[in-house]
Formats: sequence, C-alpha cells, structure tokens
Amino acid sequence: MASFQLRQFHFFKRESLKDLPEAFGQPDLLMASNGGDLIFLADSAGFIHIVNRKLVVRSFMAASDAHGMRITQMLHIHQTRTLLTVEENVSAATSRSAIKLWSVDSLLRHEDTQPVVVKYQQPTSTPYPLTAVAATPSISQIALGFAGGHMVLIRGNILKSKSTKQRTLHVAPEPVTNLHFVTDAAGTRVTLFATTTAQTMVFDTSGSKSEPAVLEERGCGIGCSLMNEEDELIVARDEAIYTYTVDGRGPCFAFDAPKVLLRRFKHYLLLATAAPSSMAPNLANGDDRPPVDATESRVYSYNDPTTFTILDTKNKLVAYTGVVPGGVRGVATEWGSIFVLGGHGTMDFFSEKDLLERLDILYRQNLYPLAVKMAQNGNYDMASVAGIYKRYGDWLYSKDDFDSAMLQYVQTIGVVEPSYIIRKYLDAQRLNNLTSYLQELHTAGMATSDHTTLLLNCYTKLRDEERLNQFIHTQEDYQFDIDTAIHVCRQAGFYEQALYLADKFSKTGMYLKLKIEDQDDIKAALEYMRKLGDTDISAYLAEFGRRCLGSLPSETTELLVDVCLNGMNVRAAAATADEMHDDMSAPYADTTSLLSMRRIQHLFADQPTWLAAFLERIITRRWLPSDSSRELIAEEDSDMKSAWNTLLELYLCSVESPLHELNTSSSPSEKQTPKERALNLLRNPRTNIDWERAYVLCASNGFTEGIAALYEQRGDIAALLDLYIEHDSLSSMRRLLDEHGESQPDLYIKALHYLARNPQLADNEELLADCLSTIEKHNLMSPLRVLQALGDSEQSGVTLGMVRGYIMRQINATSKRIEDNKAAIASYTSEFKVHSEKMDALKNKPIVFQSTKCTSCMAPLDLPSVHFLCKHSYHQRCLGDIGDSCPRCQAENQKLEDQRRAQEISAKQHDAFFNKLHHSDEGFDVIASWFAKSPFAFTKLIDQ
Repeated sequence: MASFQLRQFHFFKRESLKDLPEAFGQPDLLMASNGGDLIFLADSAGFIHIVNRKLVVRSFMAASDAHGMRITQMLHIHQTRTLLTVEENVSAATSRSAIKLWSVDSLLRHEDTQPVVVKYQQPTSTPYPLTAVAATPSISQIALGFAGGHMVLIRGNILKSKSTKQRTLHVAPEPVTNLHFVTDAAGTRVTLFATTTAQTMVFDTSGSKSEPAVLEERGCGIGCSLMNEEDELIVARDEAIYTYTVDGRGPCFAFDAPKVLLRRFKHYLLLATAAPSSMAPNLANGDDRPPVDATESRVYSYNDPTTFTILDTKNKLVAYTGVVPGGVRGVATEWGSIFVLGGHGTMDFFSEKDLLERLDILYRQNLYPLAVKMAQNGNYDMASVAGIYKRYGDWLYSKDDFDSAMLQYVQTIGVVEPSYIIRKYLDAQRLNNLTSYLQELHTAGMATSDHTTLLLNCYTKLRDEERLNQFIHTQEDYQFDIDTAIHVCRQAGFYEQALYLADKFSKTGMYLKLKIEDQDDIKAALEYMRKLGDTDISAYLAEFGRRCLGSLPSETTELLVDVCLNGMNVRAAAATADEMHDDMSAPYADTTSLLSMRRIQHLFADQPTWLAAFLERIITRRWLPSDSSRELIAEEDSDMKSAWNTLLELYLCSVESPLHELNTSSSPSEKQTPKERALNLLRNPRTNIDWERAYVLCASNGFTEGIAALYEQRGDIAALLDLYIEHDSLSSMRRLLDEHGESQPDLYIKALHYLARNPQLADNEELLADCLSTIEKHNLMSPLRVLQALGDSEQSGVTLGMVRGYIMRQINATSKRIEDNKAAIASYTSEFKVHSEKMDALKNKPIVFQSTKCTSCMAPLDLPSVHFLCKHSYHQRCLGDIGDSCPRCQAENQKLEDQRRAQEISAKQHDAFFNKLHHSDEGFDVIASWFAKSPFAFTKLIDQ
C-alpha cells in the first residue's frame, strides 16, 4: 500500500474533455508528445493521429499492410521535427520490429510521405521484442533495447539511410526497460543512460568503444525514467524517486507507491501509480478525502483505476492526486497543460492554478513556510515574498511565538515599514527580538538615525556590552548616524564605545566632552588637544578651558600659553604678509578664529593665581626677552597693555603667582610679595602700563608706593611731593628735595607750608632751616610771605627761635638794600638835576661857540665851519658826507637812540610784561621797573 507522507494539495484544475474526435475512442491507444505543439496517437489498426492545439486530427496509416502489425512505441524528436515509430507484429511470438522515421512537416502538408526505415540486425538469432528506443536530437545515433537484454547502437547518417553502423553495446541478463541520450552543448560528447529491471548504467557513445558504468544494481519498469532539464536521469521506483548523473546517484525523493509511468511537466513529476482499491480517493468525482494512513495493509489490484499524481519536487509536496478510471494509457504535456489519456478513451485536461490561488490555499491552512518556498520557486518578486513573510510573522505573533515571528519579520526588511514591526516589540520583555531585528536592519543598510538610536538603546537597556562592541567595531561602512550613536552611548554610560566612535570619525568636540565632562580625564583631553590645529584647539580651549583649569591648572595654563603665543606669531606673520601684498591679494591666514590673550583671560575667572602665572609666562616669553624690540601690530600692542594692566591689578589684590616668573629679587630663593612685584612692574621702564588705569588701581588699593612710582615715571615731582606731604613721609620729602630741590626750588615753598603746619614731626626744625635757606638763596619768597606762611595756620607751632636767624638775615639784608636804594636815589636826583639844567640852557639860553680849532684835524677853524650843540666844531671839509650829527658824540648818541627804540618796541610786548608779572613773586617791582623804562611814553593816541 502506498504511504503518502507528503502534504497533498489541489493545485491543478482537472477537466474531462468532451466531444473528442473519433480517434480518441479507438481501443489500445498509444500517446506520445515531446514538444512541437503536437500530440501523437497510435491506435491498434496501425494509424497515427496528429492532434494540434485546436484538437484537429490528421491521421495516416503508419503500419505495414501485413496482418497483425501495429505501432508499439513512438518517439517525437522535436529538434528535427521527426517522429520515430516502432512497428511490431503482435500476433507472432517472434517477430522482427520495424523502425521508421517520419517527417512531421511532410505529414502535416498531406504529402505522400515515405518514411525512412532504419535498418538494423537482430543481435541474436532469436528475435526479442524491442522494449526501449532512444535517439539523439540530430538522429545521428539511435539506441535499441530488447527484452533479451541486448543494447544496440546505430550510428551514422540515419535520416539518409547512408553509412550506418551497428554495434552491440551491452548484453544484460534482464530486459532493457528505458534508454535516454544526453548530448553536451557542443554536440561532441554523447552519453547514453540505460535501465533494466535490475540495473541502472551509463555509456559514453562518443567513441568507438563504450564500456558500461553501472550506477546502481537496481533498475525500474518500462516508462519509469526520464531526463530532466539538468541532464540528470530520474528513475521512479516503488519506494522513491532517484536522481543519477554520470558520476553516480544523487539525491532521492521519497514517495512510496508502485509506479507504472513517469513523465515531466515544468518542475513537476507526473506519476501514474497502481491505486490501492481501499485508499485512493476519486478526485475525479470531487472526493477530497485525505489518504488513509500508510500503516494500513496494502492490497493492490491492477484491475483498479490508476492513481495519477503530480509531484512538486522543489517544494516537496503533492500538487495533485486523483484516480483515472481504466488506468493511464499516456500522458502528454503540451500547450502549458497536461493531457492524460485514460483506458476508457477519456482525455483529462489538467491546468495549473494561478500562483495566487495556490498561495491562498496555503494561507487558509497556515502553511506559510511552504507558501514562501513556492513563491520563491515561482520567481515571485521580493515585495510579494516579503508580504508572505509578514503574514507568517503576524500569525506567529498572534500565537505568542515572538521569537519565530521575528525570524519572519527579518525577511521583510526593505519592503515592510520597520515601524510596523518595531511597535510590536517595544515591550521590555521583547527587547532581544527587537535588537535582532534592528541589527538586521542595519546590516541591510535600511536603518535611519532613529533606528540606530533605538538599537543602541536596546543594547544599553540590556547592558549587552559585547554586542554593542561588536556592532560598533565590526562595521565597515557605518550606515548609521554617528552623532546619534555617540549621544546614546554617552547617555547610557558606555563612554569607551562613545569615545571609540568619536575618535574614529574625528568628532573632536564630542570626544573632548566625553573625556572632560564624563570621565574627568583632563590630562588625556589636554594631550588630545595638543594634536589639533590652531583653529580647532582655539575653539575647544574656549569651550573647555575653564573646566581644565579647575582640575589641572598647571598643564592647562602651559597649553594656553603655547596657544596664545602661537596665535600672536600667526597674526604677526599675517600682518607682515598683508603689508607686503598691497595688490589686494589673498591674506596670509585667517586669524579671526585664533584665541587672543584677552579672549583667554576670562577662562581664569575662578583661578586668579593661575591667571597671574599665565600673564607672567606670556610677558617673559614674548615681551621681555632682549630680542623682542620689534614693532608690534596694533592687536598685539593692545594685548600687551592689557596683560600689564591685568597683572598689576592682580598683584595689587595680593594674588600670588605659583610660577614666580617675574621674580626680580637678587636671591632666587627670596620670595617677593605681590606688592613688591607690583612696585617692580611700575618701576620697570620696559613695562607698557596705562598710567591713568594704574593710578586708579593704586589709589583704590591704597598703594602709596605705586602712586609714587607712577609720579616718578611721569616726572611729576610736585605731585610726588604732595603725595609725601599727604602721607607725612618726612624722609621721602627730604630725599625728594635733595634730588630735585636744586632744579625745582619751588618745591621748598610747598615743604615750608607743610612744615609750618606740622612742627611736631621729627627732624622738623632741621628741615625747616634747609627750606628757609634755599628760599633765601633763590629768593623764592619775600620775607613777608615767608612769615605769613609760617604764621597763618592756627596749628602752626613754629617758634621765633626756629626762624630767628632767617629773620635777622632778612632784616640786615633789607636795611642794607634800603641804604643802597637811598644812595642810588640821591645819585639819580643829582644826575637828573644836572641834565635838567643842561636841557633848560639849550632851550632858553644862547650858546657861544668858543672853539678855535677843528675837533677832527685840530687845525685852526676857518670858514666854512660847522658847530654842534655839544660844543664841538669842525671844518666843513672834515665832515665830508657825515650828516648833521657830531662824529665825536655819534657813538654815544647812537647808544641812547637804540635804548629809546628798544623801549618803544617793548612798550608793544604786552605778553612779555604779563608773563613776567605772573611768574614774579614781587609784582610791584615788575610794574615799577616797567614804569621806570617809560614804556607808556611811546603810546600813540588813536583818534576815535
């Protein structure tokens, strides 16, 4: 009894053809078909009927006229459009078979065609029936198999009946059941497969000798073998279907049933099996009952109808099974369908159902894996196959088989929207499945940044560091958003993985954030930044500099110094290059993104000590070296002033630098205080400090020494003295007066006023004496003003004893000056009187000239002569061209004239008058002196 272990389906539609031509009603019909759009039928009367697609029959007599001759075998060779027939006398026990070759095209044209009779010799004296025949596509070889076991090969130009040769290939102890030729693509190698009832063998008929190669010591029945599209021999035995090649047996397909016929249609095998009367369902009558179990007793009756089975070997299923009443007499596969000739003259037509119909049958039975396989074998497009996977996955998901469902969903990647699957697996208990799906999604290159985020979140939720590392480290093209991956790893605490991605893809900002903000590995971050370019390191120091200073101030400060100095060098070089390129060419470099010193300073907002160290290091390396006397660009000059000013402010706020770069102490081990450093800055001639700002800083911090240094730097000695006076610094006043008193004696006046107000200070009397002495020496003040200064203040404590010497000297000097003035007045009065009398005599009295000699030549005067009012007389000839001025008195007169003219000019110099009056302590003396010179005597009256 047959054991049907394969799934059975109804994938073919069966129809019984009605109103068949008369030829189909002939008894003992033989049917053949092998392409060519034709079906060939042979009846017992010796006629051959050719049937076309429209079931139009063309008949002709093929058998000989001899009684009992009939066609026992037919073979259509469609390559050459030739029909091979085997004719035997069925009434004789021993008869010779006749082999004929018919031209199909001639038969269809109704021509009186004579066949080509293939001549051959019986291999034995006793003729055996011809049980198998085969021919090559070109009919250059024909193989014959006999019931006696002989296998005969005929070669040559058989169609022309010329030069044919015959030889016996093999003699088997069993009857020959099937023969099949296989020719390679070039047509040079011909192989013959042969089966007997006990053996399966192969021959190479290309050469003159052909030794059989036994493939297996088992054979098959007549009509139970064929060649498939891959030139493999298919043998149907009762227990299974086997595959053979020239090298041996291949895979087999278990199908337990007694086979009586084997044919091929597409990828299907068509089997006619002896149906057990107790189990075969009559599908012809619509009986779809499943077969009985294979364990039931098998009682076969060959009088029962034959079971016709369509076997799908690719999908491992039975595509159709049904009973053919009267048995299967022949099977033809033409016009995309299957035609089965029944023993009662019936013709059943089998057409394959549409693939959608077949799939629908599988869907109803939830056989989705089989549906997928069938769709793939049916060359279904990828989207349609993915749709089947989706249905399969949905069905498994509904059965809570989430793992198996995910395996199906993975196959839908690229077709089904990922969000459809993702939403199903968002539950925390299904994260493993979701992770697997997302991994496959990335492998297929279909993932978006959201999918990457979700996958990485799954890894992190599952704490699956191994798979996370594998995902990150084994990617080749990294088909995901790197920024998203880094962000997710960082958020979940997988810093090493985030650092790997950031470093690999040069995500510098993110790498530094991870090192600084998450791992607090400032040292590694600083080393990483040192490898960056000028622009990048400037940007990242501006962002992370303050955090780095809080952890590693020394290393960070050193890096900032290097960056700042490099930026200054680049800007200086750029400025030089720009000056050299006046033709508006491209600039040397883009320096706008480089960190300047003033942009760096704000990073030290919480680190004033290291700001001082930073500024000291910049100053000592950039502006204090001996070779730094170069001209600075405007920006660097501004930076330098800012550095000096800021450093001074830090020192005045008692900020102490840990580096001590500007230690000017004679001993390196001696530590200077910040105020001492500030004072050194102010006194250093190479510093470039804003004076007004420095003054405000020193004043607001009460740094008197600094203010004094600023006044000294500016040369404002008077302001410096005021400062000492304000702070009662007597020693400093003495030193200042000693240094600058001679050049600026007015300083003693201020000192005198101060000493008059503060007589209680130590060394006051001595310094007071020095002041009075200098004032007296340079006549800086009148004695009256000195006494007023000493006595004006109510707090004055100057005693008479302190100024006794000065007063006595002034009284004596004044008395002497009075006596001198009285003597001068008497002398001036006497001279004035004499001159007045002379002027009066000249104006009012006659002048008598009594001189008898010429004043010039001392000769006696004679006429003409010239007499002057000065009582000098001259010959006229002695005067020559001299005018009306006495030659003897001319020099003195000229002197007086020059004085008069000078007085006239000075009368117009009002600025000189007021300037002298302003700078003189004795204004009355100045006015008197100018009146004495009679400047107003030369003033001209202007008529209004």
